[in-house]
Amino acid sequence: MLNLTPILKRDQPTSRIKIGAKKVGPNTDIVEIRHNDRRAFFYVDPVDDSIVDGIGNKVRMHQNVKTVFGGIDRGKDFLVDPDAAKRDVVECSSAKIHTSEVPPEELEPFLRENDYLLHPMEEVVPKANSDELATFEVAAMEPTGYNTLRVTHNTDLEFIDAGELRELRATRNAASHGPGAPGPGGPEEAAGDEEEVQVSLEPKKPTVSFEEDVAGLPEVKRTAENLLALFDPDVRDEVVERYGDEFASRGNSMLLYGPPGCGKTLISEAIAYEAKYNSNIEDSYGEVKFLEIKGSDVLSKYSGESEKRVEAIFEKAHGIAQEGFAVLFFDEVDTLIPDRGDDSLQRHERSLTNAFLQEMNEIEDNLLVIGATNMPFTIDPAATRRFPIQQFIPQPNEEVMAEVWRKHLSAMSGTEGIDYDRLGEASKGYTPAEIADRVLGSELQREFVESVYQPDREPIEPNTDYFLERLEGTDPKTIRQYVASVRTQIDDLEGYPELRRYVEEQAERLGMRLGPGSGSGSGPSSLETLLEAGVNASGSNAGGDGDGDGDGGDGDGGDSDGGDSDGGDSDESRDGDSSSAVGADGGTDESGTADDGVFEFGADGDTGDDGGGSDGR
Repeated sequence: MLNLTPILKRDQPTSRIKIGAKKVGPNTDIVEIRHNDRRAFFYVDPVDDSIVDGIGNKVRMHQNVKTVFGGIDRGKDFLVDPDAAKRDVVECSSAKIHTSEVPPEELEPFLRENDYLLHPMEEVVPKANSDELATFEVAAMEPTGYNTLRVTHNTDLEFIDAGELRELRATRNAASHGPGAPGPGGPEEAAGDEEEVQVSLEPKKPTVSFEEDVAGLPEVKRTAENLLALFDPDVRDEVVERYGDEFASRGNSMLLYGPPGCGKTLISEAIAYEAKYNSNIEDSYGEVKFLEIKGSDVLSKYSGESEKRVEAIFEKAHGIAQEGFAVLFFDEVDTLIPDRGDDSLQRHERSLTNAFLQEMNEIEDNLLVIGATNMPFTIDPAATRRFPIQQFIPQPNEEVMAEVWRKHLSAMSGTEGIDYDRLGEASKGYTPAEIADRVLGSELQREFVESVYQPDREPIEPNTDYFLERLEGTDPKTIRQYVASVRTQIDDLEGYPELRRYVEEQAERLGMRLGPGSGSGSGPSSLETLLEAGVNASGSNAGGDGDGDGDGGDGDGGDSDGGDSDGGDSDESRDGDSSSAVGADGGTDESGTADDGVFEFGADGDTGDDGGGSDGR
């Protein structure tokens, strides 16, 4: 029995592990692994360790394999028995499998012809005639009580949909506590049930509509209308009949992106409202419910907790949608799916992206997922592909801002004569959230209340001049802070041309420089000014060439501004995002080791990005 060190990888199939040939012998085909009181079998690929390979006392395996053992405990032995044989693995009588990346007609013969070793987890297999990998999930297998069963030509393989997969997960998890093969002790008991993760996700009836509450944005409304139309079976069937399946595919997800405070949250609820009241979705599915959660509320300082919360949120959302239809909205979704190609990212952040992608692969027909972000260029590329509909939400122009004022003030008495066009024109540079929170928020309420109960106060006449005066007493900050926070990343906006144009326009309006090294200020920093003055003075005193330049250059080389009060306040630029378009209150990382030059699989493609993704979840 060998006691080896497990190294988790992402670039190899789950059913095959790699061990040094001197450890197991060149003819070894199957090994049994024992860890955490659990056992499982795997095919082995002996590695020639007569050369400098670095495998030594290690065993390399796909990171998903750790789920079979309930995780990897570095303080416990990881035992490998090289004397195991194929006959030691119990034959699989039946199995239920969910696959979305490999067609069943291709996967079934592959499993049979290779005497595939099934495990109760997400399996990773090579794609036919390709170097890429693909996944499928084993939902249930018979006989129960084993962590490994061998597929034969007599195995009854049933391919199931995502809905049945969820129903069978509990059974699969229970079965995963069994042994890898028959033993005198029978199935082992679970090492201990994990504590259930609690998440707050309360459904609500949508009350915000496009007609009454969202000003402008005709293209956004059109996109939402088309998306919801494809949930109507009659519409979808007719599109298929006329134009084919390709034009009837909708995807169950949508990404809203753009500057903060311009209505992404409001629009998501308006889409749910349209689904409930202005579509045939309730006739086909049942009651429509709106679910909202902020990405930052999902994050946890404890390792692995954020991933569990993501899984729990989707599980609860599917449960709520079971008797109808649900719109699940993730605000600040970029915090949950950061780009795994970012070298500064920590392991748990990569694992979080993997967890989210896995859940997005299993969205059922009665769930629509909407994500909102101010920073789409920070999202993992594989995650952006999970949102086939991507809609830019622009900052409203003067006409729309006039409508924002109108919707806020229309219910107030004495406002009949207000010139909303003047207010809209004066609001250039502001976001709807700023109008709602800073101009028409609690300060205004206090003014009104004090004018009633304080005897020395005159009644307020809410006319155009009054609101213009209030507007002049504030300064638009959100867009300045947003542009300051993204200005150095302008090249990253290449995939988002509308957002890039917007940032360029706003930077020009605000007098800010763009590109790497532009820093946080719009002009030379005080340090640069001092340095330039010092160089000029030095050059003059030293009797240079007489033009004040000397040989020291012009002082611009660093181009790194000292920053001003607007720079880097990304928190505020995000916070405004929860406000409406009409101003409603806004209110040993194994996989990273260089043992064998591991390929970061899935950085560009979908296959490895999903459940198997990165750095061990």
